[in-house]
Amino acid sequence: MELTGYIGAVLPLSSFASQGDTIKVELSTKQLFAASLDYWFSGSWGIQVMGGYAQPELTVLTVDPEGSSPISTDVGSVDFLHAEATLLYRPRLPGAKAALLPYFGVGAGIRSLSFPDESGSQDSDDITFIVTAGSHIKLGNRVYLRLDIRDLISSFDSAGLVDSRLQNEFLINVGLGIGL
Repeated sequence: MELTGYIGAVLPLSSFASQGDTIKVELSTKQLFAASLDYWFSGSWGIQVMGGYAQPELTVLTVDPEGSSPISTDVGSVDFLHAEATLLYRPRLPGAKAALLPYFGVGAGIRSLSFPDESGSQDSDDITFIVTAGSHIKLGNRVYLRLDIRDLISSFDSAGLVDSRLQNEFLINVGLGIGL
């Protein structure tokens, strides 16, 4: 078992919602805090349970069809929570390379967004599909530096704008793990 605390960033890669070319709703890149508990049930396979929290800013860009420059309106911060379970695979590297333990994983979870009242949007809980890759770097007998990148893939129904939109939020994390 390993317990890891992370600090990182959430990077939304797509506009959150839009209405043609006149309105775009976007989340900003923001600092993320997360924690995970990993159980390695064999040398190469494990399960990770992870949760994280960030407060990205919600911005609405309005473009006048007459060709003027876009008007940006900051609506406020959004509570961004995610929880997931991921199946991990860690290939075994021989010899001196064993200090570096890369891993890959797939899983599922939930992303919860709590919007400010001024946004006019309802809070949303969306199912996510997770793809992750990372590495443990041994610092000591039971201490690891963790580098991790994961893609939270989900669909968000932006009522009043367009149909559901595929979302990709990349989470980039650096953490310190301790073997229990």
